[in-house]
Amino acid sequence: MKTNGFQVQISHVCEEVLIGKKKKKILSELTLNVEKGEFIAIVGCSGAGKTTLMNILSGYNQPSKGKVYIEGLDLLKEEEYFKGKIAYVPQEEILDQTLTLQKSLEYSLKLRMKNKTKKERIATINYVLKTLELSHVRNTLIKNLSGGEKKRASIATEMLSDPHLFLLDEPTSGLDANIEKKIMLKLREIADTGKTIIITAHTISNLHICDKVLFMGTEGRICYFGPYQDIFNYFHVQEFVNIYDILKNDSKNWYKKYLESQKEIEIVADTKIKNKKRVGFFSQTATLVKRYVSSLKNNKFMLALLLGQAVLMALCICVATEKESILNPVTAAMMCIAFTLASIWLGLFNTIQEIVKERDMLKKEYMSGLNFASYIVSKIIVVAVLCLYQSIVCVTIVYFHLDPRPQDVLFTNTLLDFIINFFLITFSTSSIGLLISSLVKETKTTLILSPLYMMVQMLFSGMFVPFVNVTRKISYFTSGRWGYESFGTISNITKYGVLEPSESFFQFNNLHLLSIWTIMIIVSLLFLILSVCSIRITILNKKNYGLVLLEEKSKVKRKKIYRK
Repeated sequence: MKTNGFQVQISHVCEEVLIGKKKKKILSELTLNVEKGEFIAIVGCSGAGKTTLMNILSGYNQPSKGKVYIEGLDLLKEEEYFKGKIAYVPQEEILDQTLTLQKSLEYSLKLRMKNKTKKERIATINYVLKTLELSHVRNTLIKNLSGGEKKRASIATEMLSDPHLFLLDEPTSGLDANIEKKIMLKLREIADTGKTIIITAHTISNLHICDKVLFMGTEGRICYFGPYQDIFNYFHVQEFVNIYDILKNDSKNWYKKYLESQKEIEIVADTKIKNKKRVGFFSQTATLVKRYVSSLKNNKFMLALLLGQAVLMALCICVATEKESILNPVTAAMMCIAFTLASIWLGLFNTIQEIVKERDMLKKEYMSGLNFASYIVSKIIVVAVLCLYQSIVCVTIVYFHLDPRPQDVLFTNTLLDFIINFFLITFSTSSIGLLISSLVKETKTTLILSPLYMMVQMLFSGMFVPFVNVTRKISYFTSGRWGYESFGTISNITKYGVLEPSESFFQFNNLHLLSIWTIMIIVSLLFLILSVCSIRITILNKKNYGLVLLEEKSKVKRKKIYRK
């Protein structure tokens, strides 16, 4: 597992933000050289830009000015090469809480490392668990781990791909003194193997373990960079904590002192590097499918909701409708409406929170080599199976409740036509739910959008409110219209009388139904493609930690704002 670390060079990096019409500096002309195998701690008061710097060093964010070089290569330009070679552990643990630690590591390793045998994977995981003293909790759900164990679990996940550079944002925050020291000693051991480690630290009790300390003052100025033992003479203090007050009142002069002692860094690119082969699309998709299924199995409450809703909705429809519903066009229409609303809701519920709840983890895994297309396809495979189950259960229960049952057949038989139709509506709505989930930034937003989406379906589909010129045109863009029309067509509800919107709305012929099914298939594919595009735009945007602000009238500039 031993290998050399990466040399990190920061050249004139600045970060500014616009607040109103004023610019505020977050980082000020940072120039720094970190040698291979060094263990560096970044300290400073709150708001000094420590986390902002870590986001830039990891490639998550692009600085307003300047560049970061890893082994002499521009980090942002060579992003593909550095995937899996730079490990970034943010303050919050970004792990699937519903998996055991063992399973989480297994899936992460399969996503990151190509051509590893099962024996090699087991050996790698055992090594990582032993190194971080986590072997005793390998079969524990991550949500049940202690704070210190979760921190080490995050580090363990990054160690799997044997990275050259570790970036950890406050890895010991919120931990007691004993666990904090253990984690710092473990990081020291990792650094001793040749890895380069850079951390931000809130507490100062174990900074002597590091090779060097980087002290940042106000507006992200570097005021000191050197060994821990030299810092006291440098600032003329007896206690480390006194430095905070000194820099809070006067960081500019200490910044100048630092600059005077520094030489311009020399960038020498490593010309021998080669891009590592990534895990293939199909292999990643298969791993993600297994992980998704494992996560659902362990989240028993959510699984019960997903499986039980179809049964409950079917029973509600049975209670609300007479057995002879199809003999009356009005009651038959209400049954079709109930089917439509049930299929739309099930599809929406299946996916509307699926991506947004994993947004941070998704970006993290992309930086380690995840293919977004594999991610979406894995979701769709599992969701398709779920939609098929929901369709069979809901339709079958209601179908055998009816007496008499619809007898007029368009394709194979009425029951199968109903199931296919229910599935296509549910699946197409699930793809719409994925797009919504990829666009929003918080799960609570989906709680607002879900009822709004359902309201649009009810008002503009022709199910409850008669069409006018405007609503008829809008209806072509609603799932409710195509669901109501197709269920009514299969039921042949105009057989016993003409209903609104019109008789042509429910044309009982194969071509009419087939055209609706084609529309729903196209909608599904379109929204899946849009979901992948949306993920790439929202997650890969290096500016997505900031706000869009207007400057110089019509000129729009994007600046990043990070709030601790």
